[in-house]
Amino acid sequence: MIKELKFEDVNLEFDIEADGIESDNSLIYQRRIELALEKISSIDSFDHNLYISGDLSKADKYTILEMLKNFNKEKKLEVYDYCYVNNFKNPKIPKVIKLKPREGKKLQKCMDDFVDYLIKSVPNVFESKEYEEKIQEVLKHYDAKQKELYDELQKKANELDFVVKFSQMGIVVNPVIAGRVITEREYSSLSDDIKETIEKKRRELEKHIDEFLAESKKLEKEKQDKLKKINDEMSLFIVSGKLDEIRKEFEGNSDVEEYLDEVEEFTLKNITIFLPQKNQNFPFLQMPMKYTEYKVNLFVDNSETKSVPVMYEENPTYYNVFGKLEKQAYFGAFITDFTHIIAGSIHKANGGYLLLDAFNVLVNPGVWDTLKRCLLSGKSIIEEWSEKYGIIASETLKPEPIDLKLKVILVGPEYLYDILFEFDDEFRKLFKIKTNFDYAVPKKETVLKKYTSKIVSFCKENKLKIPTKRAISELFKYSCRLAEDKEKLWAYTDEIFDVIKQAQTISKTDELTEDDIRVAIEENRFLKSLWKEKIYEMITDGQIIVDLKGKKIGEINGLSVSEIGDFAFGRPNKIVAKTYLGKDGVVSIERESKLSGRIFDKASFIIAGYINGMYGFNKNLSFSASLSFEQSYSMIEGDSASVAETLAILSSLAEVPLKQNLAVTGSMNQNGVVQPIGGVNEKIEGFFEVCKLTGNLEGAGVVIPAKNVKNLVLSKEVEEAIKDGIFHLYAIDTIDDAIEIFTDMKAGKREKNSFEKDSFHYLVDRKLRKINEILRKESQDD
Repeated sequence: MIKELKFEDVNLEFDIEADGIESDNSLIYQRRIELALEKISSIDSFDHNLYISGDLSKADKYTILEMLKNFNKEKKLEVYDYCYVNNFKNPKIPKVIKLKPREGKKLQKCMDDFVDYLIKSVPNVFESKEYEEKIQEVLKHYDAKQKELYDELQKKANELDFVVKFSQMGIVVNPVIAGRVITEREYSSLSDDIKETIEKKRRELEKHIDEFLAESKKLEKEKQDKLKKINDEMSLFIVSGKLDEIRKEFEGNSDVEEYLDEVEEFTLKNITIFLPQKNQNFPFLQMPMKYTEYKVNLFVDNSETKSVPVMYEENPTYYNVFGKLEKQAYFGAFITDFTHIIAGSIHKANGGYLLLDAFNVLVNPGVWDTLKRCLLSGKSIIEEWSEKYGIIASETLKPEPIDLKLKVILVGPEYLYDILFEFDDEFRKLFKIKTNFDYAVPKKETVLKKYTSKIVSFCKENKLKIPTKRAISELFKYSCRLAEDKEKLWAYTDEIFDVIKQAQTISKTDELTEDDIRVAIEENRFLKSLWKEKIYEMITDGQIIVDLKGKKIGEINGLSVSEIGDFAFGRPNKIVAKTYLGKDGVVSIERESKLSGRIFDKASFIIAGYINGMYGFNKNLSFSASLSFEQSYSMIEGDSASVAETLAILSSLAEVPLKQNLAVTGSMNQNGVVQPIGGVNEKIEGFFEVCKLTGNLEGAGVVIPAKNVKNLVLSKEVEEAIKDGIFHLYAIDTIDDAIEIFTDMKAGKREKNSFEKDSFHYLVDRKLRKINEILRKESQDD
């Protein structure tokens, strides 16, 4: 059935008020995403992570985070503070302590206070008069005992006629004869009997010296033990009481208790580090931070977390996601310690949800493999990226791993999901929920209101002028144009918001008007339209030949769409068909020249199938037809020219001319039913503009599939031309409808062994019969 479309059929208006509509940042009619988010919120399993297919805007991603918060607001909060502390037994493996929220800061403050307390208390105690008296008492006692031992030794020596002297070289023993210490020379001149007597006494004295040394050593040990006991008692008095106070604050946390035991043991052994350092020759060589071993690195702080943590990591590099070990430059070297362990987004989102861009996760080295390992193991190990992959082997810290319990939402294109699902077994195990962002949503009243509230919210948040009622209608029309459907709205609102931002520079009033929006859209198209303009100039100048007047046999204007980046425009293509005696059937010059794609080639075979089925019901069809897109020098793809190609072939066979002021687009099946195609708006507007530029607009028109009427969202200029009857649009269901429009002839129905007389099909059938008879006669003559 043929229908000439009126202005009412193509005009698109919206009647919705912006006044009084509250701001709303929720997703527009994305029921699948809502259900998917509800699922991962309710399923408590590490392998039920989510992949959302679609090109979501940044605002949409943050909206997803808000939706997750709503789905989890009744859920029990399971978040913790995590602190890294010094491992006093093995400093290269810092320990992690898991605490309740707000206890991390408390432990950090307690240990800072503990260090401040020791800095003040240790000097006060160890430099006090009481301490000095205790020490002196011990020293005096043992000095007196030592003197007694010495006097006893001297007495024994005197009895044996020896003098004992103590020097740096040890104990020196000299014999005494006649009350005088003899020299070595004098000793050598003595008789052997005297020497033997002296040596005998010497050996006896050496026994006493050994006893003296043993007793002295024993006394020294007793003295040091006494001194140590005093120091330990004083240290214990200072340290233990304070640590006991901290223990009470964290009673029941075995990790903290174990840590404080190690702190106490270390402090008692190294109490002197809190005494003032004397005679420090090079104070500038001090380490960057003193008493680092007592610091608490509050790695994850959930003290202010009141709901399930949700986080979007915009730049998912390895260190941003999994944390890092920062280093400090120190006299030409890079040093680090447990206080420089920095948390990544996976730790900050622990106990909740982490949203990541799938493409960025895959292109950042090491991120995808590590993310899978963390999710599968339920643990996060902080390590250097170069160390992890064995690129650089250097001595570094190996912090204890942290337990993970979180869900990951990946957002990315459909093709990435297909690749991962096909080739990555671990991806299948981890991401068991997948859904899609619906790019086109139904044009329902509730959706329009939500869309309007989203526009208003965007304008208010960014302090932009709010569009008027008619401006919003124009935005909705543009949204339908992007969706290529009068009954659908484009769900990717970023492109709508871009138009609003661009219109701000045009607007001269307090509000954005319909004209502001329209001009912004047209200016944006103009900026990208250079190549369209060049091609239209070539058509206008006659370099690209397009006939737009009269009628011609076997020639027709088909329509194609050229795409350059995100800009698409339509243009007419002259399609020419030649038929002649032969048995080759339909021959596509593009196909034979290898300048066509598979879908285009398929359309050629469908055309042949239609012709054979239509006219070969009572005879063998024997003819040849060549088809070509004139002045086409690049690849052609698609089947939207199959109606035009069929008309050109049939026109050549029937020898009936086709109108040249019309263009047609549409694919067809072998039954001659016309099927919808893409880019219908660009094709119509392209032909309209070419007709306008060449001065052939009056009476011109485009024939489209009836099923494409719902896709018509045309420019204001084309709508007005249709309204004024200058430009025409025709909707068709079958190839017969197209025949009647282009020839003003009746297509004709089949009657027994022929078609209605003088109809278009009758003329085609008659021509084919003649060709068949000629070929048969030639065959008989041979």
